Amino acid sequence: MDDLSNFFKNLLQNIKGFLLQIKNRIPNLRWQLQNNKPLAFLCIAVLGILLFSSLKGLIKSPASADRKQLKVEVHTKVLAEEPMYKTVTLFGQTNAAAKIVVVNKYAGMITDVQKDLGDRVSAGDVLAQQDLKDINIQVNRAEADYKSYDAYTERYDATFNSNYQKYISEYNLKKSNFDRYTELFKKGAVSKLALDEAEQQMLSAKANLDSLTSQKLYEGKPAYVAERAQRAEQRRNSMLLLENQREDMTIRAPRDGVITFRNAEAGSYAQAGSHLFTIVDNSSLHLDCQVSEYDAALLKTGESVSVLVESLGKKYPGKITFVSPDKSKETKNYLVRVALDKADGQLKSGMFAKGSLRFLQKDKALFINRSAVLELNGKQYAFVLGEDKKAHRKAIQPGIRNTEELEIVSGLKAGDKVITDNVSRLREGLVVTDLGKKDEEK
Repeated sequence: MDDLSNFFKNLLQNIKGFLLQIKNRIPNLRWQLQNNKPLAFLCIAVLGILLFSSLKGLIKSPASADRKQLKVEVHTKVLAEEPMYKTVTLFGQTNAAAKIVVVNKYAGMITDVQKDLGDRVSAGDVLAQQDLKDINIQVNRAEADYKSYDAYTERYDATFNSNYQKYISEYNLKKSNFDRYTELFKKGAVSKLALDEAEQQMLSAKANLDSLTSQKLYEGKPAYVAERAQRAEQRRNSMLLLENQREDMTIRAPRDGVITFRNAEAGSYAQAGSHLFTIVDNSSLHLDCQVSEYDAALLKTGESVSVLVESLGKKYPGKITFVSPDKSKETKNYLVRVALDKADGQLKSGMFAKGSLRFLQKDKALFINRSAVLELNGKQYAFVLGEDKKAHRKAIQPGIRNTEELEIVSGLKAGDKVITDNVSRLREGLVVTDLGKKDEEK
């Protein structure tokens, strides 16, 4: 449309200019044309020539452009049966063995901070200290309370044992006395009243003894003593909880590592659960990668892989230590972990790294790069460069595939020179310029 518009504009300008020239040179143009037929025919002829020249340029120009555009340069590959491999690429960020966030369990004033950013610490090292004055008082009070109840329990236990010995002795004595009075009563030596009194004394002694021996036992102790022991145990647990709280108010490193974050200052008040320190253990690093189900099916734990860290320009040996048995609901992929065998001081957590593994898919196969395949109306085609330097379209039947290549089951044969790029610009019978095989394929 733009070319047509420009054509008419140029045509009108040419006609206008021509008429102006004639008008300036020949006075009374209208009268002359009406009375001078040769001059009129001359004007018409000139206008026809101008119109023909313009149309010729308009028609010829697009055709020339098309011819230039159709000079397509392509790369080719001669098909041959070769081993077909699949490459699985692993890509992700390096992760330290552990990243620990250290928080305070209890609120309190910080009285001392002993570690700073970049310090290397060992498990158990003191990082910071909270004020212990109040908690020390509570621990001492709980300890005294426990000792009091413990002594109280011991006294009840001693009293129980003493009463038991006393009551059993009295019962044995009263029973022996009753047995003796029974024999004397049979002989008429004592009255029935004396016998009844002896029996009553025996039954009273037995009731006292039963009051101790008939109690329910708790861990071998009668309820009388167990109740006191339980109260003492409650006081002991309260004391232990306070002692643990006092220990927790000394903030310690949970494992070896380097301090990478610090938010603790002496004299500041820290609410419970405050993020005070972060410790990173980079003694070993690993790479977590997301792979498709097709790639996950090929990977196995124990396989070695070389990992390239591009920011360092170095490769590190690694080994697959985990292949997830389940697909992630979020990413729809599988997690693969690669442990790096030799982590040096340069390698840090959070660096991007990648590695690859190559697997044999088929010993012998005819295959082409997937960029050489043209899909039209649900069918797949490839272009073969003939001896006439023209592209010829062939319908193909694909076989196994990977991320880069596609096996050809039928449609092509060994020795065919297949065009590997620019297939979207090709058509049947188009003459192309063959650049040979791509550098990366040589």
